[in-house]
Amino acid sequence: MIADEQKFLEENLTRINKALFKTLPKKEISKVTEAIHYSVMNGGKRIRPQIILILSDILNVEISNDNVDLIAAAGELIHCYSLIHDDLPAMDDDDYRRGQLSCHKKFDEATAILTGDAIQPLSLEVLTSIEDPNLKDDTKLKIINLFARACGPEGMVEGQNRDIISENKVLTEEELDEIHYLKTGKLIEACVMCVCLIKKNIDDTTTEKLIKFSNKFGLAFQIRDDILDEIGDETKIGKPIKSDIKNNKSTYPSIIGIEKSQKKAELLISEALEILYELPFKTDKLEFLCKLVIKRKN
Repeated sequence: MIADEQKFLEENLTRINKALFKTLPKKEISKVTEAIHYSVMNGGKRIRPQIILILSDILNVEISNDNVDLIAAAGELIHCYSLIHDDLPAMDDDDYRRGQLSCHKKFDEATAILTGDAIQPLSLEVLTSIEDPNLKDDTKLKIINLFARACGPEGMVEGQNRDIISENKVLTEEELDEIHYLKTGKLIEACVMCVCLIKKNIDDTTTEKLIKFSNKFGLAFQIRDDILDEIGDETKIGKPIKSDIKNNKSTYPSIIGIEKSQKKAELLISEALEILYELPFKTDKLEFLCKLVIKRKN
């Protein structure tokens, strides 16, 4: 059973990477387009697009697989742009990402800024280009709005802003949860909500449960990320550890310790799984993803 689910995720990964490559401009156009390929096609867990593909399969959405893949690619492009900007010296000042030099280290700061600036609207361009008889224009606009809000001044940008101004301060768990939701959770929530929009005649109760699931999943994912930044293996993570300590940031481990942080992440995943068990369809592949997230080493 686990082998089947693992194979499904690997097949999804192939679909995601193929769709991502299809969306990118030609590499040889300029240094910026070279940097786009370098930053997007450099591996990664692809958790956000995996959620879109898995949930689309579970709900048996009416649009084509190719168009599901493009929506998933758009979500991942937003994530990729945010990582480029996060790594900049003015932000987290990280030299490595996914086992290779960060964009600003491989190229230069100006190119990294422009690359992130180019990838963000590219994600929206991908969404506007989708043509499917089972995807109405108003639904497409709602999906675009979801992704735009997830990465805008009430989403990722505000999360990063709070993250920066909170350096050298001790935050409460509630304040940290809000930063994690804005920086990480809101895009994961948007990935779930866009599939709910695509699915015809989905009931409000199911949608609400899936949103609650995404919030618990997203926070657990980020707490595990905080833990790995302190005790992870740099060769597996693909970047130096203790970056949060270097930048004097409040994290779950710094507030409640490693052991309690892991227990909280496990509790959140347990609650996320309980929500899935209540749904009227088979959710084993999403359950498998939850279990991978809580045990992940990178």
